[in-house]
Amino acid sequence: MEQLKQDQVTEKLLTVLSKHLKFADDPQAIPMDKPLDELGLDSMGAVNLLLDLEDSFEISFPGSLLSEDTFKTAANLHKAVASLV
Repeated sequence: MEQLKQDQVTEKLLTVLSKHLKFADDPQAIPMDKPLDELGLDSMGAVNLLLDLEDSFEISFPGSLLSEDTFKTAANLHKAVASLV
């Protein structure tokens, strides 16, 4: 996959993320620092989100990034995804 720019990573991440958050329909309205569980992400949703992110970005999350902290906020997810693309 071609190298994505930071703003492209952010836009794509928020679009994917919005499909998995029960309380966030608009990708642009997702607060980067709000806990994702408060936006409707549960444990099963996190697994589905992980798979969707891996497919969308053509990446594979290493075990070291499969943590509660990685999936705590959109900002944490952004940092993880950006480090892999």
